[in-house]
Order: sequence, then C-alpha cells, then structure tokens
Amino acid sequence: MIYKKHALISVNNKTNLDKICQTLSKHGINIIATNTTASYINSIGYKSISVSQITKFKEILDGKVKTLHPLIYASILFDRQNKKQLKKVIDLKVPIIDFVIVNFYNIEKKNLKNNKMDLVDIGGPTLLRSAAKNYKYITAVSDVNQYNAFIQNINNNNGKTSIDYRKNQASKVFEKTSNYDLKILSKINKTKKDPFFLDYDKTKLRYGENPHQVSFLYKKKKKNIFDNLLKNREISYNNILDIESGLQCIREFNGPTCIIIKHNNPCCASSDINIHQSFKNAIKTDPVSAFGGVVLFNRTLNLKLALSLKRYFFTIIVAKKLTKKAKLFLKNKKLILLESNNFLDNKNEKEIRSINEGLLVQEKNLVDISKKNIKCLTTKKLSNNEIKDLIFGLKICKYTKSNSIVLVKNKTTIGIGSGQTSRIDATKLALSKIKNITNFVAASDAFFPFHDNVKVLANKKCKGIVQPGGSKNDNKIIKYANKRKIAIYFSKYRFFRH
Repeated sequence: MIYKKHALISVNNKTNLDKICQTLSKHGINIIATNTTASYINSIGYKSISVSQITKFKEILDGKVKTLHPLIYASILFDRQNKKQLKKVIDLKVPIIDFVIVNFYNIEKKNLKNNKMDLVDIGGPTLLRSAAKNYKYITAVSDVNQYNAFIQNINNNNGKTSIDYRKNQASKVFEKTSNYDLKILSKINKTKKDPFFLDYDKTKLRYGENPHQVSFLYKKKKKNIFDNLLKNREISYNNILDIESGLQCIREFNGPTCIIIKHNNPCCASSDINIHQSFKNAIKTDPVSAFGGVVLFNRTLNLKLALSLKRYFFTIIVAKKLTKKAKLFLKNKKLILLESNNFLDNKNEKEIRSINEGLLVQEKNLVDISKKNIKCLTTKKLSNNEIKDLIFGLKICKYTKSNSIVLVKNKTTIGIGSGQTSRIDATKLALSKIKNITNFVAASDAFFPFHDNVKVLANKKCKGIVQPGGSKNDNKIIKYANKRKIAIYFSKYRFFRH
C-alpha cells in the first residue's frame, strides 16, 4: 500500500531545523509538529500540521500535555506488515508517521530540587522510545548533531532511510533517554547516590589507601563474596584490594594451595598434597614479608590449620570454607575472616580503572597457563616436575606487579622480586630471598632484554627460566644459556601487571 509519509517534529533546540524542513519537503514528506515547533516551522516558510489538528485535543496545562495521545502512538508503533494493525490505523484516519525528530528540554538550566520539575521532558522521551522500539519502520532523530547524517541517509535512499541507519539511531535513543533519566535522578535524589552505581549497595570503609582518604565499597546487589565476611574489625580499601588480588591468583590453582598477599602482591605461595603442608611451605619462604598480610586457602580451613596460623600475624584469612571449630577459635582474634566458597570460580571479564575525565577498560588476563603454552629453546631440557615449577612460577608472575621475577622449587615460591623498574633489579631482589637454595627455576613476566639476568641466575644454580621472548637479543640470550647449561623456555604470553 502506498501512503503519504509524515514526520513528527517536537524540538526545544531549533538549530538547523530549516535544513530538516528543506529535506523533508524535497522528498514530499509532510510535517506534523507541536504548537511551538509548528509556529517556528511556519515562520521560516514551511508548512506543518499541528498535533492538535490530528488528535482533536488541544495542548493543555501550559504545554505539559502535547503528544501523549493514542492516535499519535498508534501511528508510530503499528506493524506495517500486519494487515489488521494497518487497517486499524487507516480506519482511525490518522496520518502515518515514519520519522520522529525530537530533542529534550535542557534540564541543566534549572534547579530540579524542591519538586521544581517543569523542565523534565515526558512526551519527548516517550515519542523517541516508541520510534526506536519500531526501528524496523521508523526513523528516530534525537539530537541536532544527528541532522547531517540523517539528511545524507535520506537523500541516498530517495526519501527513505536504511535499516542499519535506523537501528543505529534506535540505539542512540535508548542511550540518550537512559542518560537523561540519570541526570534527573542525580538532580533530585536526596541520598546523593551516584547514578553510575544504581545496581550496587554502598558501604563506607574504614578508610582509603591512606587513613586521611575517605573510601566506599560498592557491592553488587546480587549475592557476592562480601556477604560472607566474618568481621572482628572494620575492613579497609587496601584489605579489599589484597583480597581481590589473592582471589584472582588462587583461582589459577586446582591442588591444595596457600597464597599470602602483601600490598597487592603475592609474597609467599605453595601447592602441596594437603592445605596444611601448603601453608607450612609458603610461610617459611618469606615470613617477614608475610607479616600483616592476607592469607588465602583454596580448601577448608579446619582447627588444625587455625592453630598453625596462631603464631603469625595476618589481617585477613580467606578460605573456601571455615569449620565451626576454626571459626570459634579465630572468633576473638583481631582479624577478618572470609569464606570464598563458590566465588573462587567467579571470573569478571573486564577490568575498569578511572583516569582523568574517563575510564580505562580492558579484558581481564584469563589466558590458560599450561605446558602446551611453553616451548623449550635450548639444548638443555627440564624434567616434568621442573616444568610444573615453571608453570607455577608463571601463575604467580601473572598477579605480581611488574617487573617481576618469581623463583620456584617444588611448587613453592622461594623468592619473589616485584614492582622493579628494571628486570635485573627484580631478579636480584628475588635472589636475595633464597639463602642457599639451588636447583630452582625462574619465571619472568616479560622478556629478558639482555643476558645479564641469565648470568646472575645461572651463578646461583638456577636450572631453567621461562619468559615470553620477543627481545631482539633472544638468539644471543639462548646461545649464552646453552653455554651456561641453563634451560630457556618461551611462554606464549606476556604477563605485565600495573
């Protein structure tokens, strides 16, 4: 069926409206407009029909009710391919609207507090949402800045618009109306809750990164790990960062594993036949750094393990589960207990950081670290157990601040060098922890630029190194490693952490 096309226009900002009218007129599209917009269109030499002429209902309440009428929305929302709906609209003798061009009142110009809501636009967003919902047939234009693209598209399609364009415009409408509602909310919400965090519950923390900084935890309203806090003291911003860092790290391990986090870095880690042995291995590697840290277990914490923890000072204990006896024993200690339970499997796919005037968003580093992703480049090869140590070291490296070097023996860290601005310093820092231990392996989060790291590691009887490679000196480094009879493995991925 061929019918006369109409565009409904209701705009607060009349900038470049003449260009829109000229284009619509060129393609034989009639204009329907609200009273003020119609007066302006007529004043610049174009014809328009007022909404009131169609609905037979005059604008009321000083213009608060203009377009909120069934005839208008029937014309916008009906399915053009549904014969029953089409017949109904024709029987109503209402013009068929194919274009909706609307912009909102500027709510920034007036204080919306104390129920002064005059500038909150109701009809405009409703018109646009209706048009966007029916984008298969309707074109929605929601901003003056979209006029040029609209004119170009309608000219290129002989008075119509493309489906891809309409779908994109619909997306812009829902984004715009969503932001518009958030602006209104931020103006009138007496709780002063940031609309960005509407899906979160806000909790004030003990303090921020430093005691003079105020901080808050925004928790997802759905069940989350912090519902399992068993507190004997208030939790702080730094505590939560350490918990999160530890949870991310311990998720890498399937066997009984203990990890101790300090200042957002692993300082001790071990996997063994049982969780009690894992803790004993981990704590003895660097008890000084572990002091005041966060200790995590991927197994149940029982009374025996709780008794072992008694002689050390930790601020937080995280375990998959705590037995009743362990909880009772630790109840009066000045620390925070947390059951991770099912949350060990939770993996958010995005990382977000605030920056000046914006946000940085990236995919989380969820790559699998396994034997299939490392390759030996030297004549010397490592045993299966030593390769397991390489993999263990890489998993710790992944969650250690760069530049990082992790030294491992028997799936236990014996030295960690973290957060150094040069790789050789990270290597020397890690080696300073090992005392007289030999026949260990080393993992590096990034490539070795020179052979100096290999040299100092070989001097301490290191048996093998895993690093991603990619240096222009790779061949020289491999040649030197062969000379020193130390194995070099390349990992498939780099593991920077900043």
